[in-house]
Amino acid sequence: MNLAKEISYYCPICEKEHKVKIFEEKTMALIKNKSVEYKEIFYLCPETNEEFYPEKVMDENLIRARDAYKSLNGLLTSIEIKEIRDYYGLNQRELSNIFGWGAITVQRYESKQIQDETYDKVLRRAKIDPLFVYNELEKHKDKFTNDRFRYLEGFLKGEIKNKQTILCNIEALKALYLDYYEPSEFNGNKQLSFSNIDQMLRYFSQNNDKLYKVKLMKLLWYSDVLHFKENNKSISGLVYSHMPLGALPLGYDLLFQAFSNVISIQEESLNYPDDEDIIGYRIYNLEKVDLNKLQPSEIAIMNKVDIFFKEMGSKKISKYMHEETAYKNTNLGDLISFKLAAMLKDLK
Repeated sequence: MNLAKEISYYCPICEKEHKVKIFEEKTMALIKNKSVEYKEIFYLCPETNEEFYPEKVMDENLIRARDAYKSLNGLLTSIEIKEIRDYYGLNQRELSNIFGWGAITVQRYESKQIQDETYDKVLRRAKIDPLFVYNELEKHKDKFTNDRFRYLEGFLKGEIKNKQTILCNIEALKALYLDYYEPSEFNGNKQLSFSNIDQMLRYFSQNNDKLYKVKLMKLLWYSDVLHFKENNKSISGLVYSHMPLGALPLGYDLLFQAFSNVISIQEESLNYPDDEDIIGYRIYNLEKVDLNKLQPSEIAIMNKVDIFFKEMGSKKISKYMHEETAYKNTNLGDLISFKLAAMLKDLK
């Protein structure tokens, strides 16, 4: 049992307002003849030591129990359905209308009802395929005002084009890495992992308020090399080459374009003491990291790298890397072997 917080609340037991404690506790519920575990919320009156459940808490507990059932059975949870709506900028009625469902269908699935597999498959496809949503919108355009239809149509066309551009860049990146498909000393014994690259970009852009492209490239390299040093395998499978400002992954421009839905890059003028204006490419986070998609060892390494270089800017981290054996023992344009990782300086 965990104490979530303490608030002032009108206590129905004492019939007066005072401090009450809100707890979360693991419990079991029977949903559709299946036992599921979930975290139940309850309020506790410290004066009588009695539990009570406000109506809104009972509703929340019901959603939590049914979401636990959904997760157990491979269905989208209430939160995941809402995330799909938010992505497309739709309210509950509009998402229902796009698919020709009853007006309150999505409202029920986001609150207390469990969707069947047919509806779940439609929502899952909508999550990843804006073209599918666009076609459904066209079928059911009569359910929208003309202005709202035109707006959604324009938005979806933009998403489709962006999605296709991303897919093209991913395919181009795959082609670039064809010679490094098999695990080797140059990819850190790891086949290129788009899923891990995705989460690495999310992680570092989320945890660094002022992050620029040069520094991000170094954070990726140090994470891959340190993980290789400790686990004989990199995190991303990227191949790095010796470049003037440090290690750069092959196809780094494609990399940014392929993950433009995860991070955004904007040019900024950087003013230095000598009054020389330099253009910097600042990284902005668009999608939060999902640590469940990474191994504990990968998270630990990335966290270590992030902490060590937290206060270093692009110039300092480049200068630091120039002293690494892996950099000093290679020439401009050379691929950097992960075998040199054993000589990496300690990050303490």
